[in-house]
Amino acid sequence: MAQSIEQLSFELTATALTEQERALAGLRVSAGTVLGAASIAGSFLGAEAHRGSLDAWAVLAIISFALCCGCAIWVLLPHDLALAVGGEDLLAASDDQDVRDVAEAYRTASSWLDPFVLANRRTVAQLSSWLSVSCVLLAVEVALWTVSLAG
Repeated sequence: MAQSIEQLSFELTATALTEQERALAGLRVSAGTVLGAASIAGSFLGAEAHRGSLDAWAVLAIISFALCCGCAIWVLLPHDLALAVGGEDLLAASDDQDVRDVAEAYRTASSWLDPFVLANRRTVAQLSSWLSVSCVLLAVEVALWTVSLAG
């Protein structure tokens, strides 16, 4: 339990970083799943379509597959996120501001972490959008393979 408003502020900010780390992990797990599903759909349906000649639907399905994989891989790649911070950096910031008591240290830590939380929020939102696009492209890929096989 927080002993002061400054400590509570710091704990809320630190919790936000932890939640962002969990959100990123969830996005990456989902991106891996989409990548696997796209690969399975592409391999089974692509093999069936390959037995005949490739029509326009199959070509569009292959393009959707490539774009879907590209979007999913983008989510899986490392991005510039600050999800953990070191105490040494905080000590340096505290020394720069001549912080001498614990309440001021919590206040300094909270204000120091806030920009990281905001920057991470934008990056996680962008990665979430890329994952959404990947999911839509997966659905398009499956629909196009289905049309190609039915035609």
